[in-house]
Formats: sequence, structure tokens, C-alpha cells
Amino acid sequence: MKSIMLSTAVAVMTAIAAPAFAVDEVNVSNGMSAGGAPLAVHGADPVALLTEGRPVDGSANFSATYGDASYYFASKENMETFQANPTKYLPQHGGFCSYGVAVGKKFDGDPDKFVIHDGKLFLFLNDQTRDAFLKDLTGTIHKADSNWVDIKHIAVGEL
Repeated sequence: MKSIMLSTAVAVMTAIAAPAFAVDEVNVSNGMSAGGAPLAVHGADPVALLTEGRPVDGSANFSATYGDASYYFASKENMETFQANPTKYLPQHGGFCSYGVAVGKKFDGDPDKFVIHDGKLFLFLNDQTRDAFLKDLTGTIHKADSNWVDIKHIAVGEL
């Protein structure tokens, strides 16, 4: 009887503690970050990606949570910059591969494979998806933005 009650308690606690990412709106790592939410952008500093044009590892010492995801930053200044205007620094399409979104899928977005266009950050699965995106930048962005409206709330495994 004790084991049944314990199993039930564990199941209930697991359900309560489960992150609110059942529909995969933000590309996050498994587990929780120092900020108490799953880690986005693979721990890379999104402000540095836009301002320095290169991937810089963030630190758990400088973290901020936005939209049920945690973001790490390389410095207190970058963290404060993000906190002042988070949407300016968030990767497009929830941090998923923007080319993947253009074809109706949610592939992992790698901060080492990125493009900055019109002040916006786009992440990609690999060099090939980034190159395909760049072949028709305007058209692919339009298609990805249009598809994102339809697939944003759909779990990765359902696409």
C-alpha cells in the first residue's frame, strides 16, 4: 500500500513539476537552468550574438528568464541590456532553425550557425540550412514567419 501511495505521489509531483513546454514554443535544453527554467540558445549570450556578431558563452552567474526560458549572458551589462528589451534579442522562430520553420519543421537552432538580418537573429541547424536560407533570404523569412504562426504551438514530435 505504501508503494502505491508513493508511486502516486511521485507521479503527481512529476506532473506538477513538468515544464510548461509541452508544445515546444521555445527551443530549450533538457533540464532546468540556474534561472529555474529550461535553458535557451544552448547557453550562448543572445545579446553578444547581435552586438558582437559571434557566439559567446553565457554564464549562470548572469541569467534572466523570459517567456518560460532562461537565457545566459557573458556579462551583467548584457543581461541588463536583454532585460530592458528582451524581444529585441530573442532569436526568431523560438530559437528553432529558421529554415526548418520555413519548411514546416522545428529543427534545433545552433548559435554557432546564425544570421543577423535587419537587426534580427536567426539560428540554423547546420551550414546547409543556413546556406539554403540565404539563397532566398526575403522569401524564406516570409515563409518561416507565416509557418511559425501555424506551428508555434505544435509539439516538435507532431510535425
